[in-house]
Amino acid sequence: MKTPHRITLVRGDTVPKYNPETDSYEQVEGEAEEVACLVNFISQAKVFEAYGNRNEKVMICRFQQEQEPFQSATYEGSKYEPLDQIDAPIKGAVRLKKVGG
Repeated sequence: MKTPHRITLVRGDTVPKYNPETDSYEQVEGEAEEVACLVNFISQAKVFEAYGNRNEKVMICRFQQEQEPFQSATYEGSKYEPLDQIDAPIKGAVRLKKVGG
């Protein structure tokens, strides 16, 4: 399988933590790793059929090998979160949905 694309996977705790000294929540950075992959976007008709939403942008990301669980990913400047693992011959296939703007 060709892997012409690169995606950055963020692992670890990325939930903001409360700091009582400053009385605010501080962003926690997770471990980032750039991985080779093959990216395909799902058509809006298929997204609506599978998830019932016309506005979400969903992509399938296929890796050469199975990846450890991750909280989010960055692809071409956009942030994505995992939706589900795909039961396919390729163990490293994951569906990701775009979050934010």
